[in-house]
Amino acid sequence: MFKRIFFLLFIFISTSFAMELKEFHKNMYMVRGVDGLPSLENKGFMSNAYAILTKEGWVVIDSLSTPELSKEFYKELMKVKKAPVKYLIITHYHPDHWYGASTFKEAGATVIAHKNLNEFYKSPESKIALEESNKRFGGLYKSVKLIPADIEITDKKEIQVGEYKISIISMTPAHTNNDIVVFIPDEKVLFAGDLVYINRIPFAGDRGASSKNWLKVLKEMENLNPKIILGGHNEPMDQSAIKFTYEYLQYTRDTVKKLKEQGKSIDEIKNYINQNSPYKKYVMYDVFNDPNVYKIYNDLDLEDFEQ
Repeated sequence: MFKRIFFLLFIFISTSFAMELKEFHKNMYMVRGVDGLPSLENKGFMSNAYAILTKEGWVVIDSLSTPELSKEFYKELMKVKKAPVKYLIITHYHPDHWYGASTFKEAGATVIAHKNLNEFYKSPESKIALEESNKRFGGLYKSVKLIPADIEITDKKEIQVGEYKISIISMTPAHTNNDIVVFIPDEKVLFAGDLVYINRIPFAGDRGASSKNWLKVLKEMENLNPKIILGGHNEPMDQSAIKFTYEYLQYTRDTVKKLKEQGKSIDEIKNYINQNSPYKKYVMYDVFNDPNVYKIYNDLDLEDFEQ
C-alpha cells in the first residue's frame, strides 16, 4: 500500500508541472509557469517563456530557470517546426528569465539583453548570486551557465526577422535596472517581462528597482496601445493589466509616504498595509508585499534627497 501511495505521489509531482506549449496568437507560442517561488518540486518552472515563428526561424523571449527547462521548451518548439533559433531576448536578469539561456546559445541564437545585464554578468556578484541560489534551492541551478548578451540594449533597437518587425525597448529602472520589452507593432503584441501583472502582486524589491520610474514606464507602455500583453507570469493580458499594476504601485507608494510622514516605523507601516491593503487577496501578496514596502520606504528618502 505504501509503495502504491509513494508511486502515485511521484507521478503527481512529476506531471503537475508539465510543460505545455500553447499558440496564443498566430505564429506566437508560450509556456506558462506556476505561481510560486522556485523549488525542486516545481523544477523552477515558475515563469513564462515565449517564441515567435518567423520565415527565417524562431525568436525566443526569455529562457526559463534552468537548462533542463529550456531544453524542454526548445524540444516543444522543434515539434512545431524544426527551424533555427535566430535570437534569444532576455527581458531582465532574474534567474527565471535568464538562467536557461545556454540552451539557445548552444543552438546558435544571438542573445539580446540590456547593457546592464552584461555589466552584472561581468561582476563577481553574478557568480555569487548563482552560488547562493543553488544553496537556497537545493542545487536547482547546478547546471546553469551564465550567458552574456551579444547585442546590448541601452535605448531602443529594431530588428527585422522574416516578416516581423520587432522593437526592443529599454524600460529602466523599473522592476530592475535592466528591463526591456519586446513590441511587435504590426500585431500590437507586447512582451512585457515582469513589468505588468493582473491579479498578481509585482515584485518591486529588487535593489535596482524604482517604483517611481516604474509608474512612468507603465504610461509609456500604455502609449504603445498593445492589444495583447505577455508577462513573465500570468496568462495573456490586455491593457487592464497595466492599470492593475499602476494602481498597486501607486497605492503602496502613497500609503507608505503618508504613514512615514506621520512618523510611523517600517514595521508599523507593514502591519497597517497588511491589515488594510485592498490587494492582499491577490497571488504572491504574502511573498512580495513586505519587500516592496521596505524598498519603497527606503527609496522615498533617496527621492527626497534628489529633489
